[in-house]
Amino acid sequence: MLSVEDFTSLPKGFVVPQEGRVDVCPQCGRRGVEERPACGAPFFLHRQVLDVRGDGMLVEPLDRCALLPN
Repeated sequence: MLSVEDFTSLPKGFVVPQEGRVDVCPQCGRRGVEERPACGAPFFLHRQVLDVRGDGMLVEPLDRCALLPN
C-alpha cells in the first residue's frame, strides 16, 4: 500500500511522530522536517512516499532540499 506524507501542509511547530518538528526550510521557505542522517548529507524533507509491504516498510523522499552541513 502506497501513501504520501506531505509536510508542507502541516502547521509550523507540529510534531510528526518518528520524523520530528515541522519548520520552515531555509532553502525554499516551504514547511518540512529537517533530517540529519548519520550516513549522508543533511536535508529538509517536504514530501515522502511510504510503501507498506508484507516484509516491512520502504520510505523514500519525493521532495527535499539539501542543507549545508554544520
